[in-house]
Amino acid sequence: MPQSPAADNTEGYLPLAEDDPATEHPADCWRVLIVDDDEDVHRATELVLHDVVIEGRPLCFLHAYTAAEALGILSADPTISTILLDVVMETPDAGLRLVRRLREDLGRNELRIILRTGQPGYAPEIETVRNFEINDYCTKAEMTSIRLFTSLTTAIRSYRLIVDLQRERDELQRVNTALEEMHAAEKAQAEKLLAAEQALRVAHETTEQCVVQRTRELSQVVGELESFNRMVSHDLRGPLSGIAGMSGLIQTELERGDIERVRGWLSMMETHTLRLTRLVDDLLDLARSAKGELARSTQPMGRVLTEALELLALSAPPEQLSAVSAQGLPDLPIDAGLMRQVFVNLIGNALKFTRSAAAPRIEVRAEAQAGQWLFSVTDNGVGFNAQRTDELFMPFGRLHGSQFEGSGIGLTIVRRIVERHGGRVWAENRPEGGARFCFTLPGAA
Repeated sequence: MPQSPAADNTEGYLPLAEDDPATEHPADCWRVLIVDDDEDVHRATELVLHDVVIEGRPLCFLHAYTAAEALGILSADPTISTILLDVVMETPDAGLRLVRRLREDLGRNELRIILRTGQPGYAPEIETVRNFEINDYCTKAEMTSIRLFTSLTTAIRSYRLIVDLQRERDELQRVNTALEEMHAAEKAQAEKLLAAEQALRVAHETTEQCVVQRTRELSQVVGELESFNRMVSHDLRGPLSGIAGMSGLIQTELERGDIERVRGWLSMMETHTLRLTRLVDDLLDLARSAKGELARSTQPMGRVLTEALELLALSAPPEQLSAVSAQGLPDLPIDAGLMRQVFVNLIGNALKFTRSAAAPRIEVRAEAQAGQWLFSVTDNGVGFNAQRTDELFMPFGRLHGSQFEGSGIGLTIVRRIVERHGGRVWAENRPEGGARFCFTLPGAA
């Protein structure tokens, strides 16, 4: 390998040092790495530059004798500012390969590189400086103490400027990031405020709607409670008082031994008891119609009607049921059990109020109207007083008094079931006689 200049070089060239300089480095110094496989070059370089001060800071030297060793030092120490690099070491282009690793793999673009070689033919000056971003290039023969000082000073000043620029760039990036985050936070806050205002406006509107709805529901509940109080005082207390009175009469007749009269009183007591049982059953149906989740599934409404007629057949004679006709019933997503109760109550009422008709007719129809289905149950019975239509769906409302049996709860149950399905129900008094009860259910045709 080429050696350092001899000790008797002419004045102005690097002299060879006999002993190693001190290895302790001050805390604030420019860290310079000497990479050369010639020990004399290390000693001579450090000896010439040991008292040099650049930009108010002294120099401190690190040493590597191969490119591999230098790569390890540079990978571990990001504070090294400059390397004085030999080209020919363990291989003819070891120094150039090290430069490529530093620039491309480690990304050490701020590092200043002064390339020195004793064999300039191995590294063409122009190509090397252009391709590897070399800050200075010279042969060891021309590297005088003044040239070395000048090159190192230029390299360190360049390093300081690059580091300052990177620091300022990083600070600007940090400030820019902070500003972007602040802007994003302000934007997010503005969006939250806008969303909160919209939510508050919707909440006010919803609250007003809820107040109106709740007021309507409370009025309905109050009306139902008033009807319930009247029912308790009349429909329940009356039969219960009658049963209590008949119990005393039966006891008296038993003491007299009049068995026939006892049988008569017992028959009357059974009638009152059955009436109370039906009333309790109606109250349970009313409670069930307003509670629990709907068990919706798509069902043929025709089959639901058939099941309702089968239930009515348990108490109505066949000739009455033969008056019922139906057509156009669709398949809809419903709670089949509750909807069956709607048909039972509506058709049951129609059977009751057409009992005295010469030719009873009860028609069940369905037709599609604007995204929903309109159902109707029409009869030719006695009809009702049109001025009291609003009372029909109130609990225990009985427009015909005691002329027809019933608790007055059936139509209330119908209304609750239909409304829970998202529909509505109403009644029409037909001019030609009879009544028409209508209800709607959601569902496309």
